[in-house]
Amino acid sequence: MRAFAVAVLTLFMVSGVALAEGAEGPKFDPGRHMRVSEVKVGMKGYGLSVFKGTKIERFDVEVLSVLKHFNPKYDVVLVQCKGANLEHTGSIAGMSGSPIFLKDGTGKERMIGAFAYGWPLMKDPVGGVQPIEYMLEIKRHIKAVTQSAAGATAKRGLVSAPRRWVASDSMFLPGMTKPPRNFPLASMESMKPNPRLGMEDDAVGKLRPLATPLMTSGLPSKVLSEFEPLFRAYGLVPLQAGGISGVGTTNPSAEAKLEPGSVLAIPLITGDVEMTAVGTCTEVQGPYLVGFGHPFNNEGPVSLPVGAGEINAVIANLMTSFKLGAITKTYGTLYADETVGVAGKIGEIPRTIPINVKVAYTDGSGERSYAFQGAWHRKLTPLLSTAAVMAAVTGVHDLPEHHTLDYDLNVEFDNGQKVRVNNTDVDASAAALFLAIGSPMIAASDNPFEEVAVRKIDGTVKITPESRSAEILWMNAQKLKYRPGETVKAFVNYRPFRGEESILPIEFELPHDLQDGKFQFVLSGWEQYLSDEQGSKPFRFSAENTKEMFAVLRDISAIRHNALYMRLVRQPDGVAIGRAAMPNLPGSRRQVIMGAGRSNTTAYVSSTTKSMPMEMVMNGNAQLELTVEKEDRVETAGGKVIKKEGAVLQKLDEPKLGPKAKTELPAAGGPETAPEP
Repeated sequence: MRAFAVAVLTLFMVSGVALAEGAEGPKFDPGRHMRVSEVKVGMKGYGLSVFKGTKIERFDVEVLSVLKHFNPKYDVVLVQCKGANLEHTGSIAGMSGSPIFLKDGTGKERMIGAFAYGWPLMKDPVGGVQPIEYMLEIKRHIKAVTQSAAGATAKRGLVSAPRRWVASDSMFLPGMTKPPRNFPLASMESMKPNPRLGMEDDAVGKLRPLATPLMTSGLPSKVLSEFEPLFRAYGLVPLQAGGISGVGTTNPSAEAKLEPGSVLAIPLITGDVEMTAVGTCTEVQGPYLVGFGHPFNNEGPVSLPVGAGEINAVIANLMTSFKLGAITKTYGTLYADETVGVAGKIGEIPRTIPINVKVAYTDGSGERSYAFQGAWHRKLTPLLSTAAVMAAVTGVHDLPEHHTLDYDLNVEFDNGQKVRVNNTDVDASAAALFLAIGSPMIAASDNPFEEVAVRKIDGTVKITPESRSAEILWMNAQKLKYRPGETVKAFVNYRPFRGEESILPIEFELPHDLQDGKFQFVLSGWEQYLSDEQGSKPFRFSAENTKEMFAVLRDISAIRHNALYMRLVRQPDGVAIGRAAMPNLPGSRRQVIMGAGRSNTTAYVSSTTKSMPMEMVMNGNAQLELTVEKEDRVETAGGKVIKKEGAVLQKLDEPKLGPKAKTELPAAGGPETAPEP
């Protein structure tokens, strides 16, 4: 009981410090700001926003109603807009945060809040205003509260319950029927705090946060279309726009200031590709600012660059009109992303992540280098990094319909850990690359131990305009009965993409300690191999600390796609403590370990695996049932068993290679032991 009290006191003390330090930020000024309780139907006023260039323009508003408890404990003011061509465009994606001023009973115009909500397909420009009193409550948080509390607890000798991470909690792995809970596309609606206003479901009848347009330049339209579902899962509407290139230049537009009604831009990636989220700044007090009037991604504490921008044009659309624009100058850091809006501070600019990719083409197009700078965001950075790599890959021209990508990328993290993503994919889609490149980053930020940011990404990608893939058809063994330690010799029939059926000889040495019985022998590509590993050895995909988690990530990334995998499934005789495996245990010893009462003890099915490097990505599987006996046995008609040394009970002739069949030997290096994640 005393230990529990100390723990509670510790958390209270640390939280108290965080609250005191987090008290900085803009404050409500009754002389300038109006509370929602003062609002009355029929009040009139004006709003401020940029519709072209950097000029802030006025539009008229009139209060229609106050929607009580529209959000939990939060009201929304419903207004009708006039002027600035809003009768034609309706509410505009990118207007989010436009400050709204109402005339009070004394005739003074005071800010009530930010234009933030709307309906699609509106005949009249009607929208919702987020009260400024809520937005000014956003304070700067201290992100290390949990770590500080944990450190204070450790100093006092308190023991917390062990935490455990499983790869399937944050990675979409082969064999899984649905992605993890926090993975993109896991739940389209729950992943869209500021979703796109569209016709899906009953969207027409919902007052929803205006979409946040994501301005992109340097990203081919085909690639952008592939990534659109992933961006939409995070509430962003990707739009093709031209980069203004005002960052760090003498362009006059770079002098645009952050002030009420100005463009509020969040540059997520810059360089050879630019992606910038665009909204409107609501209020500025000294170095502090608030904007949007709804969440960007509802992450709470964040550290994103923020700056001013310029609008190229407003595109009127029957579904949802939107602004086209770009950033002109970065001014500071966006530090909070909450339900009622975003908040930031002018001054220090957060560091960015260098992403450098060299692309080589085997079709004679040469070699090119690409450089990007990405913002760190636990959800968006994995997606943005993959989009940058895909932009580099398609920099010269679109990927051929049938192609092979050989990529070797190094991802370095802030804690010094590294994950090498070195593999081969055939006819790679944006989603496939996202799983390969983005998954380690997602796991590093979404785990129970600590949030680990990416420090840098660099590497190479080689593009070959042919599909180096093959389908496993079937397998034929010379015999099905063996002694322990013998070598299984078999032939695999496979068909390369657009090629003739071929035959590949394989060999697999059986373990010398096999007991008599029947065993399943499986030949497969990497996806089934990885899925089988998860099922038979789940302990290799879990971790109890950050170091172990990165070991799992490296092991998974090391599984080659262009290889054949052989597996002999043994008995359920293995036990693992944590990630330490003890295979082939006697039953008595296994019972003792399993009965010791350790929560991190796992029983598993032992298996022996080997891999064979291939030039092609292998798909499919084939399997045989092998019989293992230490001594051959022949049963006579009288029921007696006669042991015969060296007797061969079954033998299949080697396949005859016809004119349309050829034998392909494994690539240089020969068979090797498969990586065990």
